[in-house]
Amino acid sequence: MRARRVATFGLLAVACGASGPIGKPFNTQWENDGGKSISDVQKRVAGAKLPPGPGVAVGVTSTGLVGATLDGSAKWTHDGKVDARPVITGQVVVATTGSELFALDAKSGKKLWRTSSKLALRGAGDDGKVTVVSLGARAGGGSKFIAIDRGGSDVRSFEPDPEIGAPGVLGGVAFIPWGNQYVSAIELSSGDEIGRLLLRDKVSRAINLGGHLYLGELSVVRFDEKIAQAVNNQGTRLTLPKREFPGEPLWLGYGATVAPTQSSARDSVRYYAAPAADGASFDSNRFAATYFRVAIGLESKTGELEWVRTLPHSLIGGAGATGGFALCDTAGEVWLLDAKTGAMGGKVKLGSKVDSCVVQGGAFTVKANEAPAALGEQISKAIRLRMPQMVAAQQFLLGALVDVEDPAVTGLLIELLSDPQTVPALTDAASSLLAKRRNGESYMLGALGKHYDFLSDVERPPPVGPLAEALAAMEEKRAAPMLAEHLNDPANSPAAILKIAKALSSLATTAEVEHLRIFFALYRATADQEELVEAVVLVGEALARLGGTEGKDAVERAKTDPLTNPEVKEGLRGVKIKRKRTGGAESTPAE
Repeated sequence: MRARRVATFGLLAVACGASGPIGKPFNTQWENDGGKSISDVQKRVAGAKLPPGPGVAVGVTSTGLVGATLDGSAKWTHDGKVDARPVITGQVVVATTGSELFALDAKSGKKLWRTSSKLALRGAGDDGKVTVVSLGARAGGGSKFIAIDRGGSDVRSFEPDPEIGAPGVLGGVAFIPWGNQYVSAIELSSGDEIGRLLLRDKVSRAINLGGHLYLGELSVVRFDEKIAQAVNNQGTRLTLPKREFPGEPLWLGYGATVAPTQSSARDSVRYYAAPAADGASFDSNRFAATYFRVAIGLESKTGELEWVRTLPHSLIGGAGATGGFALCDTAGEVWLLDAKTGAMGGKVKLGSKVDSCVVQGGAFTVKANEAPAALGEQISKAIRLRMPQMVAAQQFLLGALVDVEDPAVTGLLIELLSDPQTVPALTDAASSLLAKRRNGESYMLGALGKHYDFLSDVERPPPVGPLAEALAAMEEKRAAPMLAEHLNDPANSPAAILKIAKALSSLATTAEVEHLRIFFALYRATADQEELVEAVVLVGEALARLGGTEGKDAVERAKTDPLTNPEVKEGLRGVKIKRKRTGGAESTPAE
C-alpha cells in the first residue's frame, strides 16, 4: 500500500514534464506529455471499429445466467453458478465462477471460450477479436489483466502493481484505467505501454457505449480525435447535470471492484444514459433515474423532470439505448421506455426471477407503442405507492408537483393528507403544496364537506388548514359555510383552527355569524394556546363587523369581562367597533 502511494505521488510530482517513451506498463517515471502519446495511439487505431453489440439483458440466478435480446428475438440460459456479476461488452458476456473465466456470445449464449481463474471478474472489454478482462479478489488487494482471442488463446496477461479498473480494447490496444486518473494504452502484441492519458476527472472505466470507446466514471470522454484535449478537461466530454436526487445515484460506478451477484439498494438507485451519435450530448437529451419501483426521466442539460414511470417490481439494472432506456427488475422483466415521454416500448422476460441484472443498449432502438399519461397522473401513481423505502423519492416528486397545473393534483394532495397511513414526511410536504394550490376547488370543497367520523370510516379529519389557506387566496366564497362548521369541530388542531379563522376573516358573510358567535363564546375565556388566542381575536373582529349590534356588544363585553383570557383581552383592544349614529353615520367608541 505504501509503495503504491509513493508511486502515485511520484506521478503527480512530474505531471508537467516533457514527453518521452513509456515502455514498461504503468512506469512511474512517466512525465505528462500533454496528450501527445495518447493522441498518437488514437491516430493509430482510428480505422478500427468497435462493434456496438446487440441490445441484451443478462440476469444472475442461483444456478447460472439467463439472457434475452431486447428485441425479443433470442433467449438463452447458462448453467453454472457465477461468483461475480457478469459484464456485457459488445458481442460477448464475460463471467467467472470461482474456478473459471469464460465468455458467451451475447445474442445466443453460446460459450466462446473458457480458461481457469481463481479470481473474480471486475471488468471487461471486447472489440470483436479480443476480449480484455480485469480480475481481482472480492476484498481487493491485487489485480490481474488477461487478453484472450476468439479462439480462447491467451494473447497477453500480467499482474500490474496498481489496482486497475475496467479495461477496454480497440485495434489491438488495451486501455487500462488506474490510479483514478490515468489510462494506459498497452500494445497487446508487445506488452509495451505506447500511450498514456492523464484525466482531471475520476476514471476507472474504459467502456463501449454504442460502438464508441469512452473513458471515465462520473463523467466520460470519448476516445476520438479530440482525446489529447481531455488532459485539460475538454475533448468530447459527457457529464450529467448536478441536481439533488434522493439516494445520490451513480451513473457508471467504480470500475476497480468486484460487483456481487446479489443486488442491493444501491443497484435500485441509479442513473442511466446513452451518448447521442455525435458523442458530445446524450441521446434524446434525456437521462433516467431509478428509485426502486420508479423510473424518472430527466432533461440532460438542466436535470428537469420530464416523466415518471411506476413499475410492479424494484429495478436493479439497466442501460440507455437509442431512443430510450431498458430497465431490468427483480422479477426478470426488462421494461423498454421511451426517452422523451416514458411511454412503454415493450417488455422482455428473462424467464425467471433474478438476483442481479446487467443490460447493454448496444445497437437497439426503443420505439414507444403507447401514448403517455399526463405528467400529474404519472407522478400521482408513484406517490400512491405504499412502500417505506419510496418515501424519499415521493418527497422529491411532490416537489415537482408545484409546477403541474392539473386540478387532479389537488385531489391527490387531499387524498394523501386524508389517509391515516400517509407518513409524516409526506404529509408535511403535501400540506405546504396544498396551501399553495390555486385550482381544483371542486376537490377542496368536497373535502371540506367531510368531518372526522370513525364510525363512518373517516379516520382523519380533512386537511382543513391548508384548504383554508388556498380557498382564501382564491377568494372562494362558497367555502365560508363549511369552514365555519369546521371552526367548532374539536377534531381540528389549534393550528388548523387559526387558519380557518384567518380565511373566515375575508370569506365570512352574515350567514356564518352564528358559528362565529359560538366559537367566540366558547374560547374567549379558555384559549390556552397562542394559535387559539389569535383565532379568537380574528373571530372577534369578524363578529364585530358582521354580527350587528349583538355581535358588537359581545366583543365589547369581552374586552372588560374579567373572565376573558388576558391575552385575548389584550388582542381585542385593537378591534375597532363601529356603530351607527342616529342618521346613519358610523362612529368608533373611544377605548
